[in-house]
Amino acid sequence: MAMKKSIRLGVLSGALGLALIGGGTWAAFNDVETANAVYSTGELNLSAKENSGAINLANIKPGDRIKKEFNFENKGSLAINQVLMSLDYSQFQDGTSAKNGGKNTAEEFLSQFQVSVLTVGAEGGNGYPKNIILDHANLLDLHLLTSKQDQTAFEKLRHAVDEKFLHESGKINVATVDGSTAPEYDGIPKNPFDYDKMEMIIEFVNDQTKDKAGNYIQNKYQGDAIQVDLSFEATQWNGLTINPKKHTDEKGYVKENEKAHSEDKK
Repeated sequence: MAMKKSIRLGVLSGALGLALIGGGTWAAFNDVETANAVYSTGELNLSAKENSGAINLANIKPGDRIKKEFNFENKGSLAINQVLMSLDYSQFQDGTSAKNGGKNTAEEFLSQFQVSVLTVGAEGGNGYPKNIILDHANLLDLHLLTSKQDQTAFEKLRHAVDEKFLHESGKINVATVDGSTAPEYDGIPKNPFDYDKMEMIIEFVNDQTKDKAGNYIQNKYQGDAIQVDLSFEATQWNGLTINPKKHTDEKGYVKENEKAHSEDKK
């Protein structure tokens, strides 16, 4: 997302005048300086380098693991504070039949997948890899938490997701949160240049439970398919008190806004 609206403000300075008086006549010399300052808003622009934000789960079997990586790069002029991930789904196909257990829903199918790894920060030598998922979390609960703000899902995941990465909206921050060790790399700064890499591993749980007839209960998911849709929202840092002598150049450009604002954290 980006802020592109510009605001132009002209400021007129005071005038310096010098009067010469003599012989009953007078003449004045003056020099009027006009100081024009241009203020324009910065731009938030997140680039998620990957083939797609979609993960297709089709023709897979219990025990399979799918690994996905996303590179996040700051293409704007403002430092990015957080990258908030939410998880939704689409294009569910129920391939079940009477032979393999009857119909099921998309949410039932999602519950069969767990995220065992969700790391961030393993990038370009500057990273400090952090595992956001402390324990296994299934895709259904992550969907209900990040897209629906479901309280039951929150209670189930409160110990499975590192609280440093859990946003009040229920979305999960997948940008670097490093604290005091290297605060200049928190989020995705423009300066110093840094990108984040997120790695996710999704596993189709291999449930060995059988029904009374000796059939695996997971048989009912045979032929099912679903698309997991991930979305990422870049957010700005808190407002900075601008000191023109310290933070701006001669054109009014706030170079400081390219950096992580550790002093602005709440």
